[in-house]
Amino acid sequence: MRGLVPVGWMAAWGVLAAWLAPLVAAETANRIVAIVNDAVITEADLSDHLESLLEDPPADDPPAPQQLQRAALERLIQHQLILQEAKRLEVPVGGDDVLKRLDQLRSRYDSEEAFRQSLAESGISEERLKEQLREQLAVQRLIEAKIRATIAVSPQEVAKEIGLHPELAKPGDRVRVSHLLIRVHEARPEDKALALIQDLRRQVQAGKDFRALATRYSEDAHAADGGHMGWVAQGELLPELDRVLFTPPPGVAGGADRGAGFTLEPGMCSEPIQTRLGYHLITVEERRTASALSLTEAHQAVYQRLYQQKFETAFARWIAQLRRQAYIEVLLPTSS
Repeated sequence: MRGLVPVGWMAAWGVLAAWLAPLVAAETANRIVAIVNDAVITEADLSDHLESLLEDPPADDPPAPQQLQRAALERLIQHQLILQEAKRLEVPVGGDDVLKRLDQLRSRYDSEEAFRQSLAESGISEERLKEQLREQLAVQRLIEAKIRATIAVSPQEVAKEIGLHPELAKPGDRVRVSHLLIRVHEARPEDKALALIQDLRRQVQAGKDFRALATRYSEDAHAADGGHMGWVAQGELLPELDRVLFTPPPGVAGGADRGAGFTLEPGMCSEPIQTRLGYHLITVEERRTASALSLTEAHQAVYQRLYQQKFETAFARWIAQLRRQAYIEVLLPTSS
């Protein structure tokens, strides 16, 4: 399972926001920064993509803005390569599939008017949105067919990995949890972030679907999955979240130092939790003690680790092949 964003990225975001200002200026927004076969990538495309890159950073120290820019551009080039391959292979995407995805997006808004207003603010027509959804579905299906369908992780591989690294099979209770993060940054100071997270919690308490809100508002790597983080063990999340999830209720051994935390029962949504990243909400879907975990469940983290390693290797090999067959020209200035 991926961890949350390190604190160093908050500082990096502040530096990046100032550094990006020239990129998004109107007179340079359409400047071409890369050519991929017959498609172009502009500075506007690049600046739009940088924020999504920050939602899923590496675990080490944050790189310099120039490195972030290059990483974002590499993602855009990869996306173009895959999209062009999907078009070449004529990956089928039906109109009903696009309308279903569009309805899913529309359902995240309180009304049709709110949905239309969001489109207007984004400067995108519904027809262009449909085209983007069609492209996304084609890319997803091609990756599914070319990469994911070819990957298998056997029970023997899991057992071997645990034999070599027994610490990977973490003992202890597990909680299946979903998460929503509202970041604090220059454009959204602490008081506004707190007001937003409090309003979202009120919506959850009034019956609004937590995962729909997480998909729309959350600013971490799990937003696309409705905030679903799967099964987590104590020590895998930030200490403030750990306290809320794993502190026993009063009168239970180990519950003396409860701090601001409390035990959440399945179906409950936490109060807003402040960390170095911003404000969080978490909901518990299910709890299981270590003794209740099956062998498969206990080894799921190891399985996911091996699967991800195989996926990244296969994906890198496939992208390298697509690059060899493509014409790619990067027009960004080189760093001094």
